[in-house]
Parts: sequence; C-alpha cells; structure tokens
Amino acid sequence: MSVRATIADLTDDRVIYRDLQPCDPTLPSLPMLRAELGLPVNVTPRKRDVAYARVIVALARAAQALRNGPPLTTVVVIGDTENDRLLTVHLQSLNEVATYGFIGVDRPVAPATLEWNDVVATATRWALVHEWAAELTVRGVNWSQTAILIDIDKTLLGPRGRSDGAIDDARAEAALIVATELLGDQFDRALFRRNYTELCRREWHALTLDNQDYTVAIALFATIAVFDLPAIEVQLAAGLSPTLLELLVAAQQVPAELQPLRKQLIERIEAGDPTPFIQFRRAELVTTAARMADGRLTLSNELFRLGRALQEQGALVLAASDKPAESALPSPEQVAAGLLPLHRIPAILD
Repeated sequence: MSVRATIADLTDDRVIYRDLQPCDPTLPSLPMLRAELGLPVNVTPRKRDVAYARVIVALARAAQALRNGPPLTTVVVIGDTENDRLLTVHLQSLNEVATYGFIGVDRPVAPATLEWNDVVATATRWALVHEWAAELTVRGVNWSQTAILIDIDKTLLGPRGRSDGAIDDARAEAALIVATELLGDQFDRALFRRNYTELCRREWHALTLDNQDYTVAIALFATIAVFDLPAIEVQLAAGLSPTLLELLVAAQQVPAELQPLRKQLIERIEAGDPTPFIQFRRAELVTTAARMADGRLTLSNELFRLGRALQEQGALVLAASDKPAESALPSPEQVAAGLLPLHRIPAILD
C-alpha cells in the first residue's frame, strides 16, 4: 500500500516560495528582513544571489529561536541544481555558520557515486544522501544546532531522475489550459505546443529569461501570429534580442480577447514583477495538484526519511522553492474550491 505524506509533515509551514514570504506567519516577513539586513527595497533576491543566503540564515535563526533551540552553528542545503550549489557557496562565504551541500539526481545507468568538492557533495543516487549525512556527523556536525534547507522542485517533490518530468508536464498542461481559456477551442493547439516546446530550449533564454511566465506568453502571441518567432530567432542569432516588454509594446493587430492580457503583462513587467502571467501560474497549481493526487508526481522517500531521522536528533527542517507563490498558494477562489497550498497537498512517498 502506498504511503502518502505532505511537505508540511516534515517542515510545518517553514516553507519559502519565490517571494521569500514565509508561509509561517510567526517568521519575519521579507520587508522586515530587508530593514534588518539592509537589503534594497522592492528587490526580491533569487537563489543565486548572496542576499538570498543572508535571508535564509536570518529565517533559520528566527525559526530556531521560536522553538527555543540552541544557536545554529550549521546550515546544510539539499538540492538538484547549480543554483543550490551556489547557495551553499554563498552561505559559506558569509562566515556566519558552517555550511554543506548535497546535489542529487537519480542516474540508474551510471555508477552510484558520491563526490565531494570542498563543502558540496554531488551524487548519482538520491539514496546516497544518507551516506552524505553520516559523513557530516563524522565531521562534527551537531544536528540539534543545524538547519536543513531542502529544495522543493525536483528535489523533495518530483526528485530529479525519478518523477521530475511530471513537474514539466504540469506546466505544459497549464499553459495549454490558459491558452484555450483565452482563445477558445479554435486556435491551433498543435502549433501552440510546438512553440512552447521550442521556447523552453536554452537557445531562447536571452528572450524568455528562462521564465515560464514569459515563455507561455510568447508562445501564445506567436501562435496567433502577433509575434514572429522566425524573425526573432534571426535577431537572437545576431545578438540583438528584444525584450518581451518591447515586443508587447510594439505588437500590432492584437485580437480583442488578448488585449487585457497584453495590458496586464506590460503593467506587471514595467513594475518589475517576475510573475506577470498570473492566470498561467494559478492553472499550474491545479495541474500540479492533480499529478500529486494520482501518483505521477511523488515525494522523495529518501529525503523524507532523512529529514525525520535528523529531526529526532534535533535538526530544524525548512523547505524552499523558486516557484512563484501564485503557483503554490491557492487564490481565495481556489481555496473555496478545496485546493490546498502546495506544501499541504498529499503525495506518494517514492
């Protein structure tokens, strides 16, 4: 029989999404931390930024204090990407706490290896996280004075190399749902899928900024020939990439059903909002929840078991995601329909 759990079973509401507003209201908000840490107003640090590491340390210390725990001496990061490695390096550079990182993936066709590079270990099996933790114990880590920050997307939820494809599929389905809602059933769905798949490629990152809001919006406007992707591709090849804002402002013959979206995107991008396509993100939460419900998207059993074991030794466990809050926390209408926050949606432990 499959065992189900939620991220909150491990972390409670000690969860941080892209906006760095803790889901636990007893923890300091980002505006409070900006004032405390001297961070710029109206700038939200991303995981690759040193400022993000400073926010994480501050939040971890606040969470530890709230449970009357001893002062933190160590912060460890468990993730799957270069950004998680960078976060570990930035935490180390602060010289406030000892820091270690684990970067994992399941590569069943490769030998099982755990390789250390300074304070970061890289593994070809998620199961090796237990060996990594044992090594930290040997190195003198006191788990009762340690905060464990676990990445959510493609680490704790949909571990890379196992069920991570379901995360990408959920985004693709959400993109198609929103396109259909805006344009009806008469638009070229196959062309939209091709445009979306193409724009997800690294070669388009100069335009999309590797931002799914931008990717979906560009695919949508290209499908109805408001944007000319081949012409934009020529510009990219020449190093003359336009921005999405420039394309939207210059757009001609935008159909009436997309005029409100065009206006929304322009206003939110000009305001510096990295998540301008709210409708898409709301749909993404729905499609993600569906995959968690039917077992296509699972939680990492290895990370869950490790977290539980280290909690018994006094460790503080938190989770973080670069996912926008709009695709992780339901709107009032979605709450009324019974949708839960992402970290409180049950999924199979696999």
